[in-house]
Parts: sequence; structure tokens; C-alpha cells
Amino acid sequence: MTRYCTKCGAINDDLAQYCSNCQTPLTPVVSGGYQPMQSVNPNAMTDWKAMGADKKTTAGICAILLGWLGVHKFILGYNTEGIIMLVLGLLTCGVTNIIGIVEGIIYLTKSDEEFVRTYIQGKKGWF
Repeated sequence: MTRYCTKCGAINDDLAQYCSNCQTPLTPVVSGGYQPMQSVNPNAMTDWKAMGADKKTTAGICAILLGWLGVHKFILGYNTEGIIMLVLGLLTCGVTNIIGIVEGIIYLTKSDEEFVRTYIQGKKGWF
């Protein structure tokens, strides 16, 4: 069973006592393993920016304009994927720009929460 932090919304292990992201104490599990429904902080949407959603626009625009250089991968901290994009871009004279355009559109159309969960927390390197 996964547990969600009531402050930032991060997913935590069911045995965790503190949030792995923001270190907030998690609600204790009731005997029998049942955990009552947790209410997520209504201000958590402002926390997504602090968790990495601020990189969404920069990475998306760089992916569309400079996708073949892999700049958007480096912005998100995916150095291996960035080097692969850069080398392939140089070898194919920028044909990999199509990948960058597609990824840029994907980044920009996701919500902040979805972007953070997929690319910052989930570390999804491609598409």
C-alpha cells in the first residue's frame, strides 16, 4: 500500500514515517494495516513548482527549438540521454530534432503535477 504525503503529495512506502520528499511526518497507520483517507494539502499545487515543475516550460521550449542538441535532457538532469541526443544529432545532421519537438509538446501539455511525477520523481528519460 502506498502512502501519499498530505503536504506535498509525494508517494511514500507504506512503512515510512516521514515523507521521502519533504520530510513531513506521515499519518500513522491504524492497526490492521488500514489507513484512513488522507486529505492532501489544498496548497500543494504551489508546491509542484518547488518540486521541479518550474523546469517544465524551459525544458519544453528548449526541446522544441534545440531538441537535436539534447539541451532539454540536461535541464531535467538526464545527462546520459542528453549525450545520446547530442551525438545522434551531430551524426544525423539534426534529424533527431523530431524527437525534441515531440518531447517538447509532451512536456508543455502536461499539468505541473503530472510533469513532476513523471519526469522529476519517476525519472522517465524518453517520451
